[in-house]
Amino acid sequence: MFFDLHADILYDIVQKRLAGKKHIIKDYHLPQLEKGKIIGGIWCYYTDINNELCPFEKALELLFAELEDVKDYVKIIKKQDDIDLHKINVILGLESLAPVKDLEHLENLYQLGFRHAMLTWNEANQFATGVKGEATRGLTALGKEVINFMIKNKMIIDISHANLQTVEDILAITKKIIASHSNVYELCAHPRNLPLSYIKKISQSEGLIGITAVKAFVNPDNPTISNMIKHVDYLLSYGIENYISFGFDFMDYMNIENLTDFHNASETEKVISELKERDFNKELIDKLTYQNALNFICNYLT
Repeated sequence: MFFDLHADILYDIVQKRLAGKKHIIKDYHLPQLEKGKIIGGIWCYYTDINNELCPFEKALELLFAELEDVKDYVKIIKKQDDIDLHKINVILGLESLAPVKDLEHLENLYQLGFRHAMLTWNEANQFATGVKGEATRGLTALGKEVINFMIKNKMIIDISHANLQTVEDILAITKKIIASHSNVYELCAHPRNLPLSYIKKISQSEGLIGITAVKAFVNPDNPTISNMIKHVDYLLSYGIENYISFGFDFMDYMNIENLTDFHNASETEKVISELKERDFNKELIDKLTYQNALNFICNYLT
């Protein structure tokens, strides 16, 4: 089984609904998730910071209409007691808060069911600074209020896409965070990957690091499952096996290739095979693939 810390499925729903399609989860995503034994994940809406797709409120209308259609198969998780292993367990997430006007607006999104957010998707915005922003700019004063709101309301704080100054500023407020889809900078020097020192800080506070299948973050010259698992191996050598998970970030439904031998959610058995080839025992494999993620969620969403 797997719990995937990062999937852009909500964005895919909006794209396809705008094109007149329906039953997107049932017809496309559910078969892949079931074949891949993915029991849940954080499903994000990339908030389309330039409104190129559609206005934010329209996007919310479209995605919730789709989610209503699959309530027999998909369970929206708002607190730990909601988890149902007979369904796909989904935490609703936001990939950038750029369209969010203020704390009242964020409160409204919380009431709709969102329990996760990244403050930025690479950009500098009213709350924080992403990896494409100025290196010395981090959280804004309003961003610090957002972090405190998220702590108070048990929203998962995700630092993937944030620059290091923003990460530092968040860590000065709270240590309980995740990096849902970031790899190890020491193995692949991409600004979206995290230096080991930051990963250690996350693990020391019982957060999560989600190893991702984005080829540019794995090894752009040889983007394979084997090289993705090298990031896992590297972190295991530092004794943090309880804080490693996966956030695959599949992009097949956007016609973007992930790894040369790992293309979509139906192929997760390939990851299991690679872990077994490296003599990982069942206990460790279970931790990496779903238990660490579920433990974090159950402890956080109280």
